[in-house]
Amino acid sequence: MTISYNPNENPVYIVQKQLDAYNAQDIDAFMATYTEDVEIYNFKTGELLYSGQEKMRASYAKMFQDNPNNHAEITNRTVQGNYVIDQELVTGRAGREPYTAVAIYEVQDGLIKRVSFI
Repeated sequence: MTISYNPNENPVYIVQKQLDAYNAQDIDAFMATYTEDVEIYNFKTGELLYSGQEKMRASYAKMFQDNPNNHAEITNRTVQGNYVIDQELVTGRAGREPYTAVAIYEVQDGLIKRVSFI
């Protein structure tokens, strides 16, 4: 029996693809990795920060414009089913020292449906 493997269905593939687009500051490629109804949460409070591609695009387009040297490097990645948990070292933000961020990505049908930031 042969099992075919489609890398597009692997949660790590789409999360890495969005990270690469983020680091390239390619807003169109970045947004193409998310569902139309993507939800962004604050993990600690459970607060929905915003939902939908329109709000997300506006937020990230401004951040890319304001921080042309912005870059995230994965320092640790854990995968559990359709969840990818990335610990990142973020550098290049105007007026801010490098910092560590943690993002929990939930992937559904090959796209990122939900992100929770710690």
